[in-house]
Amino acid sequence: MSEHITHTAVMDDGARLAIHSADICPDFKTVLRDKIDICRYTAMTRSGDLFTVRLLRDLRSRWPQRRAGDLSEEKLAFVLGWRCHLAADRTFKPVYRKLDPEYYRKGDDERGDASDVSVYHDVVVFREVYDHGRSAPFTPSALDFRLESHPAFRSLPVRALERIVLPLWQQQLLQIQSRQDPARFQTGRIDVLRYAAAYHAPDPDKVRRYIFEPNFYNPRDPLIALARSIQRGTPVRDVSLKDALAAAPHQSQYAQALERAYRYLHAASEYFLGRIDERELQLRCDVGKPHVPPELDPRRKS
Repeated sequence: MSEHITHTAVMDDGARLAIHSADICPDFKTVLRDKIDICRYTAMTRSGDLFTVRLLRDLRSRWPQRRAGDLSEEKLAFVLGWRCHLAADRTFKPVYRKLDPEYYRKGDDERGDASDVSVYHDVVVFREVYDHGRSAPFTPSALDFRLESHPAFRSLPVRALERIVLPLWQQQLLQIQSRQDPARFQTGRIDVLRYAAAYHAPDPDKVRRYIFEPNFYNPRDPLIALARSIQRGTPVRDVSLKDALAAAPHQSQYAQALERAYRYLHAASEYFLGRIDERELQLRCDVGKPHVPPELDPRRKS
């Protein structure tokens, strides 16, 4: 879920800021508006640094000849979502390792589980960005213990269904893989009950250490306030996007992630329009740079 709620929110808010901006190309805005569901899926995809530049290069060369049904818009949505995922990764992976080094030293993240710090980040984002699940793509029952707020709760054996749904979901993922590739999937070990506990009965000490002291999310940060205003459809007169972007690197961690997401989208837009070359695109998007500085990697060899 650390690859889900917070990453999805950075994608959604990055798209809002890009659509609001006068400096993003119209084709990007159309894709971010009309293909946002694909962008959200890609916000949970791994290894984007290896492919996004190549895919964007191919899309740029073929874009004038695109035709209905050739999936060009869908592929572009995939690339844009991927870049926002990388913005979230490069912002939060160092934070996770700094605030919970023991967890990452044990390698639990490689086994598919979530750290406490990422759980608490997701819970805050679920509340602040998605209004306790009342804003798409989530629902209020998403962080229930047993989907108890869902109308069907009393009629269905939730825990039994969970044990059925996960294998079916993995089977569907395997079916869309290339038949030439060996079957691969990550073991599902996310304990949703941990998210429910953090949401309904948060540990005050973890809230202090993971949210307040490191300044994870501040709704008064101009860039966050602008994203929320756009989301609500309220007039945006007193917040300059340019000024909000300039201030964000010195504000909350979530504001920093949004600034990075916008910066990556803007660089991709400039490249798509032919205003910068591929080398400049890679520099602006931090392509090839490690997500975690060596000094914050608890498993690096000394």
